[in-house]
Amino acid sequence: MAENTTATSPTNSFSQTDTAILDALYVILLATFGASFQYLIWYAKDIVERYFMSTAEIRFDDETFNYFMYWMSRQPNMSKTNRFVAGVKTSGYWSDDCSDDEDDEKGIELDEPGCGENEPSFEEYWAKLTGRDKYRTLRYTPSEGRHFFWYRGKPLMLERQQQQQSPLWVMNNETLYVSCIGRNPAIIKDLLNEAQQTYVERDGNRTVIYRGQRLYTGQQFGWYRCMARCPRPLSTVVLDQAQKDEFISDIKEYLHPRTRRWYSNRGIPYRRGYLLHGPPGTGKTSLCFAAAGLLSLKLYLLNLDSKALDEDNLASLFHDLPRRCIVLLEDVDTAGVTHTRGKTTDSSKDKDKPTDSTDHTEAEELEGKDKDKDKKEDKSPGITLSALLNVIDGVAASEGRILVMTTNHPEKLDAALLRPGRVDLSIAFGRTTQADIEELFTSIYTTMEGDLPRAAASRRLPNGAAKHLTNGSANHNHENGKVEYAEKRKQEENDKEQKRRLHDLRVRISKLATDFSAIMPNGEFTAAEIQGYLLNHKDSPEAAIGGADAWVQGLREKKSAQDSILA
Repeated sequence: MAENTTATSPTNSFSQTDTAILDALYVILLATFGASFQYLIWYAKDIVERYFMSTAEIRFDDETFNYFMYWMSRQPNMSKTNRFVAGVKTSGYWSDDCSDDEDDEKGIELDEPGCGENEPSFEEYWAKLTGRDKYRTLRYTPSEGRHFFWYRGKPLMLERQQQQQSPLWVMNNETLYVSCIGRNPAIIKDLLNEAQQTYVERDGNRTVIYRGQRLYTGQQFGWYRCMARCPRPLSTVVLDQAQKDEFISDIKEYLHPRTRRWYSNRGIPYRRGYLLHGPPGTGKTSLCFAAAGLLSLKLYLLNLDSKALDEDNLASLFHDLPRRCIVLLEDVDTAGVTHTRGKTTDSSKDKDKPTDSTDHTEAEELEGKDKDKDKKEDKSPGITLSALLNVIDGVAASEGRILVMTTNHPEKLDAALLRPGRVDLSIAFGRTTQADIEELFTSIYTTMEGDLPRAAASRRLPNGAAKHLTNGSANHNHENGKVEYAEKRKQEENDKEQKRRLHDLRVRISKLATDFSAIMPNGEFTAAEIQGYLLNHKDSPEAAIGGADAWVQGLREKKSAQDSILA
């Protein structure tokens, strides 16, 4: 019995060891198979994406990002996804959505109270508008991750990824990937073209304005869209007509294709610069904005006085400009880099220089402190005059753009900034003349097309016409036809009466403009000052004429008091 027990013990021990080894092998095999399977899936996915799919990469710092996200936020299928980013504008993408105001005012009559029979009162209109201001339109865009959608009957995939290597303070630094099945990316290109068209067409004929700035500390400067405004008619700019014509004609001649060829054939840099100078409020910026609207050019604004703007950022900004645009540098005389360079020493100070050793030592110490201060100022951030001249007219300066500088004190600008090639045409803005005052008065009080009440369609058509369209049998009713004819004749008579009143009003305003210009002094006030006064009486030209003498006297006394304080 003892021998049998001794014989079975090694067998039991061997079976337990074998089972443990087998279990370990199973675990290793399963782990190996899992890793291999995962690798195979990743490899197969990479093969499919590489050889059987087309993908477009859209980066955050490119304007195409705004195109696509604006288009995506307006797709009906975005209301069906269960993973999205909600916002009150298309944004986070640093572009103004100009259609928001139009959406908010949709369905609200904007005419003046009392212009029509059913016109709401101001209180009713304002209550509706302020109510809508509380609830801005929500926009939805896909959240981070993968999203599938249909475009023109074909399935597409959008993948939105955050850049993990970006600094923590960089918000929304992300990349979009748009993919389709097949090696032909035509459907993706069609989508991006449509997105761009949708984004651009929302502006209509507005003038789009960009500003050179940075969004956070440590970021490079870039051009960011800040707004899109309705174009300003050139006729509203108070300036001698010959000067306006010269300015616009010069820009048109510069933008003509033959001019570019002419410059290229002769090795002349294809650039054009303008200096608009004169007292504040004379219309320098207004002329630039009106020219941009007339020629459908984008306007780029840059503040040279920003301490955060260095030479590299300035060069990068000018390098990123499109070929045809207007760059506006406002009040360049306020930027210290543009001031006239000259000697700072004075001979009278040399005569009073101390002679004894003590005073001499103190003078040297003061001089050393001044030098240290100058060195610190030299190391302060900002741009230099040399850097500005290089981006305007240097070897690597951009071509095709129009540079406009405005200043109140042209005598403060360095001569190197004003030489031909950097400033090719200078336009002086002065205070208003008699003709300017008449033109300004007429533009304020003449009834424009947009000032007339926008009658609803039901009021433009004969009364009840909408009902006739919905009731086919009534259209053949003889009695209704007589009513429709009578209403049509009445509408025609009202239109003729309206045109006659407008003609009489324009004749009356022309006479009042002559009377007003006779009261106002010639060449004493700016267009902004006179316009500000007229806006206080925008509904009563007679009241503006009646109070003109008192306003002139009051403004003269105010300026005299300011001059005495400064003196």
